[in-house]
Amino acid sequence: MRSFLPSLALASAAGLLAFAVVATAQKDAEPTVPSWRVPKGDVARGAGRAQVCLTCHGVNGAPSDPPAPKLRRQRTSYIFKALQEYRSGERKSDIMQPFAQELSDQDMRDLAVYLSGELLDVPPKAHSELPIYRRIARECAWCHGETGIGEFEGMPVLTGQDPTYIAHALSAYRDGARTSPIMRSVVKDLPAQEDAALADYYSRHEWLERNK
Repeated sequence: MRSFLPSLALASAAGLLAFAVVATAQKDAEPTVPSWRVPKGDVARGAGRAQVCLTCHGVNGAPSDPPAPKLRRQRTSYIFKALQEYRSGERKSDIMQPFAQELSDQDMRDLAVYLSGELLDVPPKAHSELPIYRRIARECAWCHGETGIGEFEGMPVLTGQDPTYIAHALSAYRDGARTSPIMRSVVKDLPAQEDAALADYYSRHEWLERNK
């Protein structure tokens, strides 16, 4: 028995060491999700790269179908996340995918901080008098808030967004062109005929604006 115990201890130690090696190797093999915060985005560098973005997203941007969304005062984290998804192919766009595939993570950080700009200090008040407000409060406010700003990083700001763009996005979630599990579960219970009213509700609040 005495001779058996040291052998058992050595075997246990060897097993733990092997487990640690395997766990470390698995951890190293797992892809890491790039941070939108670190390294910090460079506004000046982003301004230079954003000139091509402003072709569609600027004040005098070329018309597109669907319309290009407003990005000024959009969440920095959301712009970065969207560019990541376009680059990986998780999010589809014949226009955005080729552009995003040429960007590094740092390019995306730079663009995101430049395009998002400065936030306003006071959020708008909800238009609770509108009939669609009850639907907003019941289905949408959990994530997007009563006026479309919400509080979660990576979540798009809808406040003041182009109504045609919002309506198109709702339709895309419904038909599977956009693949967010959360949004698809929400829109399946939303009547398509209410898309225009939902889009109008968020667009009439003031926050987002076209980039200069």
